[in-house]
Amino acid sequence: MPVGYRFHPTDEELVIHYLKRKVHAAPLPASIIPDFDVFHTHPWGLPGCGGDVREKRYFFYNQINANEIDDTRRAAGCGYWKPMGKEKQIVDPESSEAVGIRKTLVFCQRKRRYHETQTKTRWFMHEYQLLSSQVNPTHSQASKRELGNWVVYRVFQRKRKPQRSSDIIPQPSNSKRTRTQRLVEVITPSSSSTTCSSDITHLSSNASRLDHDQEENSSAAADN
Repeated sequence: MPVGYRFHPTDEELVIHYLKRKVHAAPLPASIIPDFDVFHTHPWGLPGCGGDVREKRYFFYNQINANEIDDTRRAAGCGYWKPMGKEKQIVDPESSEAVGIRKTLVFCQRKRRYHETQTKTRWFMHEYQLLSSQVNPTHSQASKRELGNWVVYRVFQRKRKPQRSSDIIPQPSNSKRTRTQRLVEVITPSSSSTTCSSDITHLSSNASRLDHDQEENSSAAADN
Protein backbone atom coordinates (compact mmCIF):
# COMPACT_ATOMS: atom_id res chain seq x y z
CA MET A 1 0.00 0.00 0.00
CA PRO A 2 1.21 3.58 -0.66
CA VAL A 3 2.43 5.51 2.36
CA GLY A 4 -0.48 6.93 4.34
CA TYR A 5 -3.07 4.46 3.04
CA ARG A 6 -4.78 1.82 5.15
CA PHE A 7 -6.62 -1.32 4.04
CA HIS A 8 -9.96 -1.30 5.89
CA PRO A 9 -12.51 -3.16 3.72
CA THR A 10 -16.05 -3.81 4.94
CA ASP A 11 -17.41 -7.35 5.21
CA GLU A 12 -19.28 -6.92 1.94
CA GLU A 13 -16.25 -5.53 0.09
CA LEU A 14 -14.05 -8.33 1.40
CA VAL A 15 -16.42 -11.06 0.19
CA ILE A 16 -17.60 -9.53 -3.09
CA HIS A 17 -14.45 -7.85 -4.40
CA TYR A 18 -11.78 -10.15 -2.99
CA LEU A 19 -13.01 -13.59 -1.96
CA LYS A 20 -15.43 -14.01 -4.87
CA ARG A 21 -12.78 -12.93 -7.34
CA LYS A 22 -10.28 -15.29 -5.71
CA VAL A 23 -12.68 -18.21 -6.03
CA HIS A 24 -13.31 -17.46 -9.71
CA ALA A 25 -9.60 -16.81 -10.38
CA ALA A 26 -10.38 -13.27 -11.49
CA PRO A 27 -7.97 -10.32 -11.08
CA LEU A 28 -8.08 -8.76 -7.62
CA PRO A 29 -8.43 -5.00 -7.02
CA ALA A 30 -5.04 -5.07 -5.25
CA SER A 31 -2.47 -7.74 -4.43
CA ILE A 32 -2.55 -6.99 -0.73
CA ILE A 33 -3.92 -10.23 0.78
CA PRO A 34 -1.31 -13.04 0.81
CA ASP A 35 -1.98 -16.78 0.73
CA PHE A 36 -1.04 -18.20 4.11
CA ASP A 37 -2.02 -21.04 6.44
CA VAL A 38 -3.29 -19.14 9.49
CA PHE A 39 -3.28 -22.36 11.54
CA HIS A 40 0.43 -22.86 11.05
CA THR A 41 1.28 -20.75 14.09
CA HIS A 42 -0.24 -18.66 16.87
CA PRO A 43 -1.70 -15.25 15.85
CA TRP A 44 1.24 -13.09 16.97
CA GLY A 45 3.50 -15.28 14.80
CA LEU A 46 1.55 -14.53 11.60
CA PRO A 47 3.19 -12.24 9.02
CA GLY A 48 2.69 -8.63 10.02
CA CYS A 49 0.94 -9.42 13.31
CA GLY A 50 4.04 -8.93 15.43
CA GLY A 51 4.22 -5.22 14.63
CA ASP A 52 1.43 -2.69 15.02
CA VAL A 53 -1.35 -4.63 16.79
CA ARG A 54 -3.86 -1.90 15.91
CA GLU A 55 -3.78 -2.95 12.25
CA LYS A 56 -5.95 -5.83 11.06
CA ARG A 57 -4.25 -8.51 8.95
CA TYR A 58 -5.85 -10.42 6.09
CA PHE A 59 -4.99 -13.84 4.65
CA PHE A 60 -6.34 -16.12 1.93
CA TYR A 61 -6.36 -19.81 2.73
CA ASN A 62 -7.50 -22.83 0.73
CA GLN A 63 -8.99 -25.41 3.06
CA ILE A 64 -8.68 -28.12 0.40
CA ASN A 65 -5.04 -28.47 1.49
CA ALA A 66 -5.92 -28.90 5.14
CA ASN A 67 -7.00 -31.95 7.05
CA GLU A 68 -10.53 -32.30 8.33
CA ILE A 69 -11.25 -29.18 10.36
CA ASP A 70 -12.97 -29.48 13.71
CA ASP A 71 -15.84 -27.00 14.04
CA THR A 72 -15.31 -26.70 17.80
CA ARG A 73 -11.58 -25.91 17.90
CA ARG A 74 -8.72 -25.58 15.44
CA ALA A 75 -5.18 -26.12 16.68
CA ALA A 76 -2.66 -23.37 15.97
CA GLY A 77 0.74 -22.87 17.57
CA CYS A 78 0.58 -22.85 21.37
CA GLY A 79 -3.20 -22.99 21.48
CA TYR A 80 -6.27 -23.21 19.28
CA TRP A 81 -8.96 -21.09 17.65
CA LYS A 82 -12.40 -21.57 19.17
CA PRO A 83 -15.59 -20.51 17.35
CA MET A 84 -17.84 -18.16 19.28
CA GLY A 85 -21.17 -16.47 18.72
CA LYS A 86 -23.48 -16.87 15.73
CA GLU A 87 -22.64 -16.76 12.07
CA LYS A 88 -23.28 -13.50 10.24
CA GLN A 89 -24.76 -13.50 6.76
CA ILE A 90 -23.04 -11.23 4.24
CA VAL A 91 -25.51 -9.61 1.84
CA ASP A 92 -24.74 -7.84 -1.45
CA PRO A 93 -26.09 -4.28 -0.95
CA GLU A 94 -26.95 -3.94 -4.65
CA SER A 95 -28.85 -7.19 -5.24
CA SER A 96 -29.87 -7.85 -1.59
CA GLU A 97 -28.66 -11.41 -2.16
CA ALA A 98 -26.76 -13.43 0.44
CA VAL A 99 -23.25 -14.02 -0.88
CA GLY A 100 -21.30 -15.35 2.10
CA ILE A 101 -21.08 -15.96 5.82
CA ARG A 102 -18.75 -14.73 8.56
CA LYS A 103 -17.66 -16.77 11.58
CA THR A 104 -15.90 -15.36 14.63
CA LEU A 105 -13.15 -17.24 16.46
CA VAL A 106 -11.14 -16.42 19.59
CA PHE A 107 -7.63 -17.70 20.24
CA CYS A 108 -7.21 -19.72 23.45
CA GLN A 109 -3.67 -20.23 24.73
CA ARG A 110 -2.68 -23.33 26.66
CA LYS A 111 -0.83 -22.63 29.89
CA ARG A 112 1.31 -25.73 29.41
CA ARG A 113 2.02 -27.93 26.45
CA TYR A 114 -0.41 -30.85 26.11
CA HIS A 115 -2.39 -29.37 29.02
CA GLU A 116 -6.15 -28.89 28.94
CA THR A 117 -6.08 -25.68 30.96
CA GLN A 118 -6.42 -22.70 28.63
CA THR A 119 -7.03 -18.97 28.78
CA LYS A 120 -8.76 -16.78 26.23
CA THR A 121 -6.61 -14.10 24.67
CA ARG A 122 -7.52 -10.78 23.05
CA TRP A 123 -6.78 -12.21 19.59
CA PHE A 124 -9.82 -12.69 17.35
CA MET A 125 -10.36 -13.85 13.80
CA HIS A 126 -13.16 -13.47 11.27
CA GLU A 127 -13.51 -16.27 8.74
CA TYR A 128 -15.33 -15.40 5.49
CA GLN A 129 -16.74 -18.12 3.27
CA LEU A 130 -18.50 -17.81 -0.06
CA LEU A 131 -21.90 -19.48 -0.38
CA SER A 132 -22.04 -22.39 -2.82
CA SER A 133 -24.65 -20.50 -4.84
CA GLN A 134 -21.95 -17.96 -5.78
CA VAL A 135 -19.73 -20.55 -7.47
CA ASN A 136 -20.02 -20.61 -11.27
CA PRO A 137 -22.54 -23.38 -12.17
CA THR A 138 -20.56 -24.27 -15.32
CA HIS A 139 -17.74 -25.67 -13.16
CA SER A 140 -17.62 -29.39 -12.43
CA GLN A 141 -18.38 -30.71 -8.94
CA ALA A 142 -14.69 -31.32 -8.26
CA SER A 143 -13.85 -27.82 -9.43
CA LYS A 144 -16.62 -26.36 -7.28
CA ARG A 145 -15.30 -28.12 -4.19
CA GLU A 146 -11.76 -26.89 -4.86
CA LEU A 147 -12.75 -23.30 -5.63
CA GLY A 148 -15.34 -23.13 -2.90
CA ASN A 149 -12.77 -24.02 -0.23
CA TRP A 150 -11.05 -20.65 -0.51
CA VAL A 151 -11.66 -18.50 2.54
CA VAL A 152 -10.33 -15.16 3.70
CA TYR A 153 -9.37 -14.36 7.30
CA ARG A 154 -9.22 -11.10 9.20
CA VAL A 155 -6.95 -11.36 12.26
CA PHE A 156 -6.92 -8.62 14.88
CA GLN A 157 -6.37 -7.91 18.56
CA ARG A 158 -9.09 -6.27 20.58
CA LYS A 159 -8.30 -3.41 22.92
CA ARG A 160 -8.54 -3.82 26.65
CA LYS A 161 -11.85 -2.68 28.08
CA PRO A 162 -11.51 0.54 30.08
CA GLN A 163 -12.12 0.15 33.80
CA ARG A 164 -15.64 1.17 34.74
CA SER A 165 -16.15 3.82 37.40
CA SER A 166 -18.31 1.37 39.37
CA ASP A 167 -15.32 -0.98 39.68
CA ILE A 168 -13.16 1.69 41.29
CA ILE A 169 -13.36 1.73 45.12
CA PRO A 170 -13.61 5.37 46.27
CA GLN A 171 -11.06 6.47 48.83
CA PRO A 172 -12.37 8.51 51.79
CA SER A 173 -11.47 12.19 51.50
CA ASN A 174 -10.15 14.35 54.32
CA SER A 175 -13.49 16.14 54.64
CA LYS A 176 -15.44 12.91 55.14
CA ARG A 177 -14.51 10.80 58.12
CA THR A 178 -15.24 7.11 58.17
CA ARG A 179 -17.45 5.52 60.79
CA THR A 180 -14.44 3.82 62.36
CA GLN A 181 -12.65 7.14 62.69
CA ARG A 182 -15.66 8.69 64.40
CA LEU A 183 -15.91 5.79 66.83
CA VAL A 184 -12.23 6.10 67.72
CA GLU A 185 -12.66 9.81 68.38
CA VAL A 186 -15.60 9.11 70.70
CA ILE A 187 -13.71 6.46 72.66
CA THR A 188 -10.44 8.45 72.81
CA PRO A 189 -11.12 12.07 73.76
CA SER A 190 -9.06 14.73 72.12
CA SER A 191 -6.77 17.16 73.88
CA SER A 192 -9.41 19.88 73.68
CA SER A 193 -11.95 17.57 75.34
CA THR A 194 -9.44 16.80 78.11
CA THR A 195 -8.82 20.52 78.68
CA CYS A 196 -12.53 21.21 78.86
CA SER A 197 -13.10 18.39 81.32
CA SER A 198 -10.22 19.59 83.53
CA ASP A 199 -11.69 23.09 83.51
CA ILE A 200 -15.10 21.73 84.52
CA THR A 201 -13.51 19.71 87.34
CA HIS A 202 -11.68 22.82 88.57
CA LEU A 203 -14.88 24.87 88.59
CA SER A 204 -16.84 22.15 90.39
CA SER A 205 -14.14 21.87 93.08
CA ASN A 206 -14.24 25.66 93.63
CA ALA A 207 -18.01 25.56 93.96
CA SER A 208 -17.78 22.74 96.52
CA ARG A 209 -15.22 24.76 98.55
CA LEU A 210 -17.53 27.81 98.59
CA ASP A 211 -20.48 25.68 99.73
CA HIS A 212 -18.35 24.24 102.56
CA ASP A 213 -17.28 27.73 103.72
CA GLN A 214 -20.91 28.91 103.73
CA GLU A 215 -21.95 25.92 105.85
CA GLU A 216 -19.19 26.64 108.39
CA ASN A 217 -20.24 30.33 108.64
CA SER A 218 -23.86 29.32 109.13
CA SER A 219 -22.89 26.92 111.93
CA ALA A 220 -20.79 29.59 113.70
CA ALA A 221 -23.66 32.12 113.58
CA ALA A 222 -26.04 29.58 115.11
CA ASP A 223 -23.67 28.85 117.98
CA ASN A 224 -23.42 32.57 118.82
